Amino acid sequence: MESDDRELLDRIQKGDGESFGVLFDRTHRWLLQFIIVPRVGRAEAEEVLSDTFRAALGSIAEFRWQGIGILHWLAAIAKRKSLEHLRRRSRMPQSLEDHPALLEVPDDVPTAEAEMIRQEALGILRRRVDATLAQLTPRYAEALRLRLLLGVGRLECAQRLAVSAATFDVVLYRATRAFAREWSRDERA
Repeated sequence: MESDDRELLDRIQKGDGESFGVLFDRTHRWLLQFIIVPRVGRAEAEEVLSDTFRAALGSIAEFRWQGIGILHWLAAIAKRKSLEHLRRRSRMPQSLEDHPALLEVPDDVPTAEAEMIRQEALGILRRRVDATLAQLTPRYAEALRLRLLLGVGRLECAQRLAVSAATFDVVLYRATRAFAREWSRDERA
């Protein structure tokens, strides 16, 4: 946790609402992109993000630094809220009558142009991810590539980097923070 994060946390715990807004601004895009949207999809992501920050606000007074940063803590809350959301959704009875659009043939069948645009957008995103990874130390970039892009298991990642699993967890955590910083720098530029 950086000293700036510690000061921000201290102000939030003293009841400074603007500081909580700063925390939201610093973290919400990362939570959406890397934690929430992959789990629940774009349509329901804002609801889960709202639940995440509501839960965080309710328990931030008890947050204590124990080697896990505030972003990691928020990510854990977001994962839990995503899972709760999916469980709630799976318990709701669904019928085709509840979704009349599923019974109709769509007029906007994907065209070659739409697929070309989608591929171009993916290409832009891939290039941006590659450029952001290039800004990181090689160890951080490799940890992110292995675990997040290639989906290699945690223990195998640790073996490939010649570190213990616990050390790999720390490297991955620091790498995600460094990636998020570089990614947001690019957004501001």
